Amino acid sequence: MSRCGVPRVNDERGIISAEVVIALPVVMVTILACMQLCLLFFAQSVALAAAQEGVRAARADGASRTAGAAVARRYAERTAGGFLHAISASSGGDATTVRVTVRGRSLSLVPFLPSIQVTEEAAGAVERFTSPGRTS
Repeated sequence: MSRCGVPRVNDERGIISAEVVIALPVVMVTILACMQLCLLFFAQSVALAAAQEGVRAARADGASRTAGAAVARRYAERTAGGFLHAISASSGGDATTVRVTVRGRSLSLVPFLPSIQVTEEAAGAVERFTSPGRTS
C-alpha cells in the first residue's frame, strides 16, 4: 500500500528476467557464429598459404611435382595447429606450370554442425634456365 491508501501495482516485476532469457541466447549464438566464421577463414588462409608454399617448392628448376604436394602438406600440418584437420595435398600441371591443391576440414565449435570442407589452390610458372638468344 502506498501512503495514500492506494495499492501499488508493480506490473514490471520479472521483465528484466524475461528480456535476458530472450536476448542472451541470441547474443550467444551470434558470438558462436562469428567465432565459427573466423575459424573457417583461418583454415582457408592456412590452406592457401600451404598451397603457395608447395608451388614455391615444385616450381624450382629440376624439382618434382610431388615435392610440392609433400611440402604443402607438411606446411599445413605444422601451421594449422589443429584448426585444419584431415589435410591432403595434390600437385599437377604441365611442362610450364605447376598447380598445388590443399584440402582439409576446418574445426567446428558447434557439436551438431559438421566441419566444413576447405579447398585452396595455387599455381605458378615452372622456373627454367635459358641462355640468351634461345627461345625454348
